[in-house]
Amino acid sequence: MRFSLTKKLSIPIFTGILILSHWGCQREEVEEIPTQNNLVIINTLSETVSIYDIEKDTLFEDVLETGKTPNDLLIQGDVGYIVNSGFGGIAALDIINLREMRLIERVLLPVGSNPYSIASSGDRFFITLSAKNQVLVLNKSLLPIDSIKVGKWPEGIASFKGKVYVAVTGFDSQDFTYGNGYTYIINTTSTPYSVDSVKVGKNPQMVKVFNNKIYIMCTGDYINTPGGFYVLNPETNTLEDSLTIDFNPQDFVYYKGKYYFVDFSRGIFSTSDGSQIDTLLIIHGASRIILDADRIWASIFNASDLNYIVMILPDSSSTFWIEAGQSKGVGPIGVYRRN
Repeated sequence: MRFSLTKKLSIPIFTGILILSHWGCQREEVEEIPTQNNLVIINTLSETVSIYDIEKDTLFEDVLETGKTPNDLLIQGDVGYIVNSGFGGIAALDIINLREMRLIERVLLPVGSNPYSIASSGDRFFITLSAKNQVLVLNKSLLPIDSIKVGKWPEGIASFKGKVYVAVTGFDSQDFTYGNGYTYIINTTSTPYSVDSVKVGKNPQMVKVFNNKIYIMCTGDYINTPGGFYVLNPETNTLEDSLTIDFNPQDFVYYKGKYYFVDFSRGIFSTSDGSQIDTLLIIHGASRIILDADRIWASIFNASDLNYIVMILPDSSSTFWIEAGQSKGVGPIGVYRRN
């Protein structure tokens, strides 16, 4: 296995343009991948997994192959569940041992379903099947036991206190337009499951849980309708707040009253009310962003040079750049946290 010793560069966060400076890296053979305090990096185009050791500032590149076109990763202890969309191959769920970095099992998913994202509630797993307009339910043995009809083209999914929340984009794959966007709410404690929905903005792609509330990110239609954010009360299934932004966000987190979001053609930004947008980084290729206590990690992909992970420390107004391996072409990389 190979690893890269990376150099970190601390840069103040400011409103303006940040120019990325490059640096070299060294590679050599290692015997063992660390088992704790890692970032797990999913390389969608090359269909591999890399590991970044936070404490030792070390990248273990391409340590495991995934299935075809991995979209999402759910981490539970030492086990990871990778959703492979199956583009150019077979849709599947990869179960991997994160301690030994090996494939435990590959579970086939419905042909042509384009699975997008995964969440768990209780001892069951829920996977959005975008092309089937369904959420597939697997039991703890990873056997399909149910499918739930939702609106057109579901993508992001999250769970909270016995409910599963699904971002339903309204995407029409025939004419490439977006209809009404909804958040579907599946109550997993009822028998059979009860399903409710709440109308939100155009093209909701992500749904996450922060501060015991449900946050929905709408990307917009990339032409006339901008993106925005919605806050859902999980007790009443009603919207409490919303804001519109003149961007097309692909992913987001919420920290101390601010949304931090990535727009892959523009960069990384933050806002509290939508009226003022703070520019953190102007760069092409920002793809995924996650919250890790008081740190924020964002992934940056590149067409021909190096990929990067950027660590943002919003409380101290600084960022750190981490080499995330050689680019394998124009394809997003996902970043996930493993403690």
